[in-house]
Amino acid sequence: MDESPAPSAEKMAEYERKAEAAYSAMYEAESWNQKDLKDDASFYLARAVEIAEQLGLTEDAERLRARSENIRGVWNSQYRGNFR
Repeated sequence: MDESPAPSAEKMAEYERKAEAAYSAMYEAESWNQKDLKDDASFYLARAVEIAEQLGLTEDAERLRARSENIRGVWNSQYRGNFR
């Protein structure tokens, strides 16, 4: 029996907020924690994309995917290799 809540725009927005909070924290974090925060942001955005797709919110799904790609690009250009 699956007891997970039904997808909603509110849950999608909550995941997006969590992703942005993790991304923002990445800038102030110790180098050893930056990758974890990037991974958290990516995880939350992936969940938000799933919900957007389930709700048929194509534009939101595309926007969230683009944001995830942007975060990965920032990570690769500014942080990759800092967590040794």
